[in-house]
Amino acid sequence: MLTTKSHITKIVLGISGLLIGFGFTDPERETKVRVAPESEVLISGTTNVNEFTCTYNLEELELPIRLAYDDKAEQIQFKNAQLKLANDCFDCGGKAINKDFRELLRTEDYPQVELKLLYVDPPQPDNQKIGVGMEIKIAGVSRIYRTKLYCEQQGNICVDGTIPLKLTDFGLEPPRKVLGMIKVHDEIKVQVALRLNEI
Repeated sequence: MLTTKSHITKIVLGISGLLIGFGFTDPERETKVRVAPESEVLISGTTNVNEFTCTYNLEELELPIRLAYDDKAEQIQFKNAQLKLANDCFDCGGKAINKDFRELLRTEDYPQVELKLLYVDPPQPDNQKIGVGMEIKIAGVSRIYRTKLYCEQQGNICVDGTIPLKLTDFGLEPPRKVLGMIKVHDEIKVQVALRLNEI
């Protein structure tokens, strides 16, 4: 059962395992985690004829990640806990679809997707889903999302969850291909499967 602030902290580490913190000022607390190789971050979506999945290359994140946070308030609040994901590091399964994906995200002008952890709610008894506040920036447009992620700690830290987004929320027009016969649907999903160790 996850009820203490120590356990809350370990859960938060999992959720924010992708969020590299640089430039923290006067943090209340600080810790480090290491991302296991089997972790995954995916962006998936559908068209009127098929599905697509783009996988992010997490190799660089196997190094220790430093996190700073303040757990004195009712919510655990993070300071500048952000990660910039290079659009070019997403692999959608082929050169053509990779090119389409980068064009969709307006990579030439905005080469990165930015994720920022804002806060985490304390867990409730007998409930392994916790509320999370995140700011996501795509193509220069920021949106704040409140979602719930499933968290589990058995030796290492495991986090699984999906955040649904709409391309139009970021000023992006779902593209059409092959003379307009293939259309990408507006909703995409960011899927996270993290396996981390506190060090």
